[in-house]
Amino acid sequence: TIPELSKVNSDLIKNYLFDMENGLNVAKGSRKGARSHIRLNNLRIRIIFIAKNIDKLYSEDMTSINERQIVGLFNKMRNGEILRADGKTYQAVADYVKCFKAFWHWHQKVSRKQGKIVEDITLDVDSSREKPKWVYLTEEQVLELSNNARYELRVLIMFLYDTGIRAPTEIMNLKVSDFFNNFKEVNIRDEISKTFGRRIKLML
Repeated sequence: TIPELSKVNSDLIKNYLFDMENGLNVAKGSRKGARSHIRLNNLRIRIIFIAKNIDKLYSEDMTSINERQIVGLFNKMRNGEILRADGKTYQAVADYVKCFKAFWHWHQKVSRKQGKIVEDITLDVDSSREKPKWVYLTEEQVLELSNNARYELRVLIMFLYDTGIRAPTEIMNLKVSDFFNNFKEVNIRDEISKTFGRRIKLML
């Protein structure tokens, strides 16, 4: 038995992970075949966490939970009622939602083979992700980075900072003919751009 879990939930999770290890009862639309050890470990950690909180909040086995309860669980993770071990709010609740959805769809498929129809309670569970915080360096920090880099990388660092060009897709496809005005301007062509072509004045 998995520590801190009821035998029912422990057996459920073991059966689920065994099936994922062997590529059995995979949900419709999901990739067929066995899951990697990394994926299995991620599933194990997250699904055990979810099971423990279901037990703590609702005293239910995982297959008896309803839509309102599972939505409530993930909302508590988002708003800080359920905190990480370090006391901080969960930033990647969507990863736990994805894990539970995979588990629930497996449960539906197994139940269907036994002649039971199980409702999909995950349809309205919020699986959106918050945009990551914008990370940037000041000009002083870029200069410090450049000054401590190998000589051949210094020009590259300053060029990347000056233009905002994407690496590696855009910069690796630049040609000498893309520079204008005595190398004071660079043209990022439409065909090499991830978004749209643009012409940039070099300031540094």
